[in-house]
Amino acid sequence: MTMRSPIVAMLWEIWRLTRLEAAWRLVLGIVGGLTVLAVFSSQREVAKDFSAAIALTLIVMLHFVGWLSLSKLTSGRPGFPLHLLYTRPVRTSVLVAVPMAYLAAMPAALYLVSALVLRATSGYPFPLLPVAAWIAALNLVLAATNWSTRNRLIQMLGVMVATSAWLSLAVHRLTAVEIQGSYDWPPKLWPTLFDFPLTDYALIGAIGLASFGVAVASAARQRHGDAPAAMPRTVDFPGFPEDLVNLFRFPCPVSSATRAQVWFDMKSSGLPVLTMGLVLAIVNPLVFAITRPFEVAHRFAVSLAMLSVMAVLMFGVNAFGIRWRQGRAYASAFEATQPYGTARLASLKVLVRSACVLPALFAVGLSAWASLSFIMVGNEYLRRELRVIEGALGALTGNQEVALAVVACVAVAVMVALVAAILALAARYPRSLNIATWLYMLSWGLVLVLLALAGHRGIGLLFGPTRFIDAPAIVLATAYLSWRAFAERLLTLRSACVAVLVSAAFGTAWLTMLRAAGVSLAGMPTTDAVWMLSPVLLPLLASVLAPLSLSRIRHT
Repeated sequence: MTMRSPIVAMLWEIWRLTRLEAAWRLVLGIVGGLTVLAVFSSQREVAKDFSAAIALTLIVMLHFVGWLSLSKLTSGRPGFPLHLLYTRPVRTSVLVAVPMAYLAAMPAALYLVSALVLRATSGYPFPLLPVAAWIAALNLVLAATNWSTRNRLIQMLGVMVATSAWLSLAVHRLTAVEIQGSYDWPPKLWPTLFDFPLTDYALIGAIGLASFGVAVASAARQRHGDAPAAMPRTVDFPGFPEDLVNLFRFPCPVSSATRAQVWFDMKSSGLPVLTMGLVLAIVNPLVFAITRPFEVAHRFAVSLAMLSVMAVLMFGVNAFGIRWRQGRAYASAFEATQPYGTARLASLKVLVRSACVLPALFAVGLSAWASLSFIMVGNEYLRRELRVIEGALGALTGNQEVALAVVACVAVAVMVALVAAILALAARYPRSLNIATWLYMLSWGLVLVLLALAGHRGIGLLFGPTRFIDAPAIVLATAYLSWRAFAERLLTLRSACVAVLVSAAFGTAWLTMLRAAGVSLAGMPTTDAVWMLSPVLLPLLASVLAPLSLSRIRHT
């Protein structure tokens, strides 16, 4: 494509970087919102109104989280992500204004399209311009915060403060009038609640100008080399904060290749994830205790607890060390060329990472649960819900508690293995994986439409695609990938027996938990029974998919 203007060239480049992410955000918002509305369409009026509120929350939350496709350019590190544009003969103000305007206007436009579709199909008055304007303002603030500093701590604090302030303002506006027996912002009040005064738009304009000024000043310093570097030019483990990696100093064992590999995985990524989880587990109760006297600040504490769990998952599932540079994913040459068998290497990496992610998740979840129980003492509804969950856990027998522990441990290991395998396949076959993802989403949407036309409503409609697509896909994928793993000699008979034993232990624990929940497979239809039992194959699927994906990275 011939570019006669540098501005058009920059827009085209940013569009190519973000088009896939924009597409899946649009599709996920529309399909997710329509699914929620369809599930509750046969319920009473209050439930249908609540489903509309959930759909609105979904399409809003999708468009203020920042752009993942741009963060891959710098592996998530702070600083101006399009630094290769510094050499172009364009003023810094234009260099910043073009991507900043695009990254603010695109989420607002995607929200408007989603809201218009949901408004036309459901009849609910989904708000348009006011919410889109605030989404654009928040994206401007997040862009300025991420681009204006090279310090990760300042970046995280700035993002948390901006997001919490925006959420607090939204909740304050929506809950200004309390309605007894219902939530405070039903759809019938949306035209009034979202009729923001002109001062809001003036504030949005001021926020935009201030964000642009900060971003231009910071980008100018980075462009001319005046800003401090984000990190040393050579680092041992660029995927994680170096301070956490260098915090644990113990010698590498040389008596065994296995011990040396475990040492490498623990030091490079495992212990930093565990440390981050323990630190967040300590920070959460402190934040809850500080914000307890302030009712408005409770939401910030709850948001922080949720973000803590997401942070542990985000940094803990990349077991194969896939990195991003300038939008391209690749595996570390050091890790991919180690003189170690692929299946054994994949098993060690997954086990070490799971052993670190599991206690980190447990610590963060336990601290969030304890803090939530402490801060919500005055909320009778939440107290009742917490008592129900605590009563259900307290009613478990000893065997059921062991089964729950087995299910949790194996589930974390399976999640780590599957996500690591998907990231490796995305680095090796990005186009094929994108096509498969879109076909999967289209098949889900087709099944939802067919079930809705057949008269299915409620939970049956929600889990219909899972029964008709996911369960058969798990069975067929497990069979095919097992055959490929044996054909390529990645799995031996011994390793296959270990995978089968783990799957059998998980299946036994899974059946125990189903019986504890009162689920009986005897009187179920065949499709429902297969769907309920399909998770039993997930450990076996992860056991064959992980070495296959790592093999593609190492040998092709």
